[in-house]
Amino acid sequence: MTARLITPPAIEPVSLAEMKLWLRIDTATEDALVTGLIAAARALVERESRCALITQTWRIAHDVWPAAPICLPVSPVQSVLALRVNFASGGPAVVAPSSYRLDTSNDPARLWLTGSVPTTDLDGGGVEIDIVCGYGPAATDVPEPLKLAIRLLVARWYENRGDEAAGHAAMPADIAPLVSVYRRPRL
Repeated sequence: MTARLITPPAIEPVSLAEMKLWLRIDTATEDALVTGLIAAARALVERESRCALITQTWRIAHDVWPAAPICLPVSPVQSVLALRVNFASGGPAVVAPSSYRLDTSNDPARLWLTGSVPTTDLDGGGVEIDIVCGYGPAATDVPEPLKLAIRLLVARWYENRGDEAAGHAAMPADIAPLVSVYRRPRL
């Protein structure tokens, strides 16, 4: 199984204006830097929590149909856009929405096949599931502790430009508790 981002979030959970206010920056000279730090901090928070913060679209690919139920690796799931089965002869077959049911009452969300679905004849990438994930389309939909983690990460990275030995790859121990309560189980 692979998961690939198809449509990234349209906005960041923390705006440039909000972050500049937090950092007490009055000029526009470092807007590009701060914007990049916000995106990097969101990506780290999403990776550590295993949650999509702002609405985005993902494609989940399986070689063949997995055993039911199909656990979806990105949370929270809002909807299923499409289920496709690809064939060696070319062209996908779209699975009718009446042939599956999305169960978001569990975490991770699960997809149940409720009707007949075609079987792929490909060795890999035969089944594709496009899902819409995230807390919602607006920054106000994102839980405040996750936005605070982003602000704290950006502030740390802004003040310590390249000074930290580990770089920006790891979640700092003092910020991790803000994210850990939202951490989704790994499949």
